[in-house]
Amino acid sequence: MPASIFDTLKRSTGQQTAVSRAPEVQFRLCFDGRGAYLAVTDLDGEPQTGLDPRAYHGAAHDVLKLVAAFEEENLFSIGWGDEAGDRLYMADHEMLLWPLRRCAQFVDAKGRPLTFAEGMAELRLEVEPDVSAPPSEVKQEAAASEEHDDAAVEVAASQDETEAPAPDEAPAPKPALPERLKATVTLHHPSRTVRRPKPVTERYWLSRGVLYETAPVGPSAALVPGFSTALDRTALPRLLVLLLSYTQNIGIRYGDYRMREGTAVEARPTLFIEQVDASKALFLRLSSSAPGYPPGWFAEYDLSTVVEVDDEARTIRHRPLTYVPLDDAEARLSRQLKAARRTLKEDAGFFREGDLFVIERALAQTFLQKHLPDLLRDFILYGAEKLKAYNVRTASPKLSLRLDHGIDFLAGDATLQVETDTFNLFDALQQFRRDGYLQLSDGTRAVVDAGYFDRLDRLFSKKDEQAVISFFDLPLVEELIDEKVAAALPPVRSVFRGFNTIHEGDVPAPRVDATLRPYQVYGYRWLRYLHAHTLGGCLADDMGLGKTLQTIALLSAVYAEAEEALPPSVVVMPRSLLFNWGRELDKFAPHLSYAVYHGPDRDLAAALQAQIVLTTYDIVRADVEALREVPFCYAVLDEAQRIKNIATQTSKAVMLLHAPHRLALSGTPIENHLGELYALFRFLNPAMFGSVKQFGSRYAQPIQKDGRADVAHELRRKIYPFVLRRLKRDVAKDLPERIDQTLYIDMSEPQARHYEQQRRFYRDAVHERVLADGVKRSQFYIFQALAELRMIASIPEAQTEGRVASPKRAMLVEQLAELAESGRKALVFANYLAALDGLLEDLTAAGVGHVTMTGRTKNRQQIVERFQDDPECSVFLMTLKTGSLGLNLTAADTVFLFDPWWNQAAEQQAIDRTHRIGQDKTVFSYRLIVRGTIEEKMLLLQEQKRALFDQIIAADSSALKQLSEDDLDFIFA
Repeated sequence: MPASIFDTLKRSTGQQTAVSRAPEVQFRLCFDGRGAYLAVTDLDGEPQTGLDPRAYHGAAHDVLKLVAAFEEENLFSIGWGDEAGDRLYMADHEMLLWPLRRCAQFVDAKGRPLTFAEGMAELRLEVEPDVSAPPSEVKQEAAASEEHDDAAVEVAASQDETEAPAPDEAPAPKPALPERLKATVTLHHPSRTVRRPKPVTERYWLSRGVLYETAPVGPSAALVPGFSTALDRTALPRLLVLLLSYTQNIGIRYGDYRMREGTAVEARPTLFIEQVDASKALFLRLSSSAPGYPPGWFAEYDLSTVVEVDDEARTIRHRPLTYVPLDDAEARLSRQLKAARRTLKEDAGFFREGDLFVIERALAQTFLQKHLPDLLRDFILYGAEKLKAYNVRTASPKLSLRLDHGIDFLAGDATLQVETDTFNLFDALQQFRRDGYLQLSDGTRAVVDAGYFDRLDRLFSKKDEQAVISFFDLPLVEELIDEKVAAALPPVRSVFRGFNTIHEGDVPAPRVDATLRPYQVYGYRWLRYLHAHTLGGCLADDMGLGKTLQTIALLSAVYAEAEEALPPSVVVMPRSLLFNWGRELDKFAPHLSYAVYHGPDRDLAAALQAQIVLTTYDIVRADVEALREVPFCYAVLDEAQRIKNIATQTSKAVMLLHAPHRLALSGTPIENHLGELYALFRFLNPAMFGSVKQFGSRYAQPIQKDGRADVAHELRRKIYPFVLRRLKRDVAKDLPERIDQTLYIDMSEPQARHYEQQRRFYRDAVHERVLADGVKRSQFYIFQALAELRMIASIPEAQTEGRVASPKRAMLVEQLAELAESGRKALVFANYLAALDGLLEDLTAAGVGHVTMTGRTKNRQQIVERFQDDPECSVFLMTLKTGSLGLNLTAADTVFLFDPWWNQAAEQQAIDRTHRIGQDKTVFSYRLIVRGTIEEKMLLLQEQKRALFDQIIAADSSALKQLSEDDLDFIFA
């Protein structure tokens, strides 16, 4: 029978029951080389031992009881010369902090009181240019400092400052990247930001007499201060690899770089040639490694992730590192050595010591010549320069070309020169694939960087015994040959050279009713350059920078300058953008004729009489058989990410459009994987990447599966001329302080049917009520009718029990996801809680970081600070009333009014949450208006009947004032 709780807690026989004396005590938090420990002392700091917890009350009793229990455990532990072995280290006894929270006697090593901060804090590694250290000097910041030497600073959001490009010039080049960086561990609490806090445990950190709690960083917390250091920029990926491999829950902030998680990278088995000794025995070590990191790292460190810092895309991508057990690699290496030994006439062998193989000379010679090439298909080799004793050496081939220009390709002769030997390119590739080296005429074997041959394999193909390269690969080939040979390449190389001079020379101004900003002028020039060379391109400017206007400027110039009539151009877009495109054409290029090809009564023959045909992806898919027969001048895809899946019917249909000039508009050309990039360029420049299989083997697999940063860099270089992307921060000085726009959305068919049914009902009901009671006495009923129609327009789910979805919601989430991908932040104001609830679901599903605030929210300051400081928190959702006053949200540069009501003063106050002192970015505000609804009617009242509007809506509320029957007829018509 198990013991009762009374028996379990009973003192053992003979245990002393008398209470000993009770001197006043303090619990001092001290530090030594191992970390933080707790010392029990008297008021003068003298150590006290053997204290009876029963002589004390409250928290002191609880602390001493735990101390006694831990000390009793130490009696049974064996020390090995560690003179600090009897100390109570906080890392091992974190539970001591719970009673210490309530203990007035908890002090630091100098007897000063310690307190605990309320709430949670967050740890970050802040990386910034090191402007203090000379370039040649490597500074290591102290890993630990005196308890109260930490500098506490107020929380402040850092902002970028960029120079505006001069009018009609290319955007100014990005500033040179700093060579020296300074990394600092910082702790962020709602009350303050602290630099270099001291670790107490893996969850508690000390600064200026205050202990802060964070999410646990893991057992390596004591190492965290060492990450506050100065370093070369090239060492940053390695520092971040160590941080992410040895700790957790520590954020990273490096300027405007964004953190992204990539697919897992598999470490490959690696052979390290450590040495060849005096007897020519080969010392070969087996380990693991990954491209881009020093060979020894994977033996010296326990790594769990790899990091790629992309300075062009301004991202830090961390990828989990998986290890394949080396058992199979060890067995394979042993089999190869044994097979080599069986072919020897003399006695020679090898022995193992852990992962080190020591191979005698004769066996090493045979192994290197006969068996190493086979291993090199799957193993990485380091240290090949030490193999000269075996007639093996490393080599750097030189590529020579003699090419002629074909259609979309160059063809001719290609050779490789290694030392004094010359190889046909494809003979060299074949020999390397077979043997892993090149056999030279002097009897030695050349070990060549496998990545070099991989690159040649990606760039060259063989046709009719000639070397063939794509026109689009010419700049990449130039990187592999010297300048003299490059100068002999066909004149087509001037096409790529011309991208560097787009901003030079005279280009006729576009015929549009707008003054283009300098960056838009450059975009227009870039589009014209692509047009002149019949090349496709993607205009990938940030949202709000005028992709539509730049495209209209191009089309206007093309049609105005044509010497003979041109066929029409087709612009394909989501249905929600049809009205916006028509509105922009009317506004900026009224001289261009356009037709909307959409709806059940669409007439293709009639639409083709216009210069511009506006249609949707759905219509292209449905009418592809007819549209594929039309010879268009331009095929333009707006929101081109809609064709990202090349296997869909929509993507296949768009590919069949016939147009010599192709253009894509997208703020997010790649959202998830490289297959989307392939789909985009399959439309723009079909010859660029070849087949899906070729793209997969040459780019997608090496980048996404193998983590090959060199291949990713090559891919960026290849597409660079054909993608123009400007972020708002790049052209900030070129923009006014605030830009207000209206985005129009069409209702879905179910929504339109429901809206029309309710509109007719309320039109008749309001008319009858007004006839009976008059306008003044009917105001409440009128307001109720308007409110329900507003809700059906914006959030029909709330009125139909979820049966009818909101197109406005879907469109907004797309825009917010695009902003988040660009590292920008947005505020969203809505009147209805149902709208906020729906958007919360959508953003969560899309993986977009967000916070929300309503009238019920209590911890407003913490929410505001998270939005302001957390780079992963991109969207702030709130009601118009809650967010219209008292908030400073300058981290955002974009405001969406989801269901705008007609009190413009409240709207302006909401926008002013971000458009205020401290804001150094241009603010964009967007009103989302559903066409054909009360929202559009009220907007027309604002624009056309200002006096009437001022009569209808009070300045300080949404209450109705004076309304005539004519006004009601206008609203409900």
